[in-house]
Amino acid sequence: MMMILVFHSFTIYVVMNPNLELNQVIEEGGYLWSWVWNSDKSVDVFFVISGFLITGILLRQIDKLGHVKMGNFYARRFLRLSPVYYFVIMLYWILLGQMESSHTENLWANVLYVNNFIDYDSQAMNWTWTLAIEEQFYLLFPILLMGLMKYTGNPLRWMWVLFAFSFFVRWWVMWTDDWIFNTPQSVLAVDRDFHAHHFSVLYDNLYTRFGALLAGCIAGYYYQYHRSELATFFSSTIGKIFAWGNFAVLIALMIIPMISVRFDGYATLNVVYQVASRNIFSIAISVLIIASLEKGALSTGLNFLLGNRFWYPLAQLSYSMYLVHVVAISVVCSIVLAEIKANAALYVHWSTYEVVGVVFAASAFTTIFVAVIIYLLIERPIMNLRR
Repeated sequence: MMMILVFHSFTIYVVMNPNLELNQVIEEGGYLWSWVWNSDKSVDVFFVISGFLITGILLRQIDKLGHVKMGNFYARRFLRLSPVYYFVIMLYWILLGQMESSHTENLWANVLYVNNFIDYDSQAMNWTWTLAIEEQFYLLFPILLMGLMKYTGNPLRWMWVLFAFSFFVRWWVMWTDDWIFNTPQSVLAVDRDFHAHHFSVLYDNLYTRFGALLAGCIAGYYYQYHRSELATFFSSTIGKIFAWGNFAVLIALMIIPMISVRFDGYATLNVVYQVASRNIFSIAISVLIIASLEKGALSTGLNFLLGNRFWYPLAQLSYSMYLVHVVAISVVCSIVLAEIKANAALYVHWSTYEVVGVVFAASAFTTIFVAVIIYLLIERPIMNLRR
């Protein structure tokens, strides 16, 4: 969640600042700050973890009962996501309903979790497309998993086939769209129309993003039925090399600035990257999730950094934080820009990255503060009803 906050703090501040161009900020940051522009991959981490956990829940239920209690599953998913989401939707409508750019006339799509079917420029709460994908996946995957478990001799093999198919889908969507296929990614930073088109066609659809969810599902299946083999593998030299190799791939994908004009001349690489990078990133995350559950230097480091109890409160608040963070960042950016305009001489030597650091800190505090209130008043009481 904090990576998403970083990403949106930068992008929203630059977009709201009439004196900045996003492509110039990207080039000024160079490789040192390239991880910021790749932080949108945090969403893929979220998808992988979701697929991993949901698959474990479903498989344990299948092992115990021989089937999935569909009504119970859907009810629990609805209670987990919808009450606090609908509350935030209501607040959004009350507070921003008079603004034309808020597109509150399309909030019905958010309520039905189909807002990602609407063009990006017409979406209300356009950062909540991830929830639409999640809910659509929750609707379909239990049925798919039950079918694979019942009618195939090797469900895992078919999940790998579907994962491979996700690469083809992304390639096909790009190949059939000349604008996306032939345009370097740096244009996303300077052309609003292209950004909106790219978002609507390639970025926020279940059929172009299910690879990350399925990567988590595959990891969940391995961990449910092949845990001893995994322990043996990751304790071996080859297993440790494999885990570290995936860690290296993850780091590489986080620091390669494909959105930079430096890569404009590499047309084929641009296509390959957009087709494959998110799925490869998701598989690397899946491998590291499994590796972190076994003993080893890498798992010790990962557990120390990511499994530390320091992060637990933020993990509890992450859903509420996600729902309100864009509004919080937008408010903070408005205040910061007004302050800079009123006292320009005081900030003349501040770099964009220093200002955004302040924006991030203030936005994080505001987001957490509001999320705590929502969590205590709505999210936690509803979660208690699920027990």
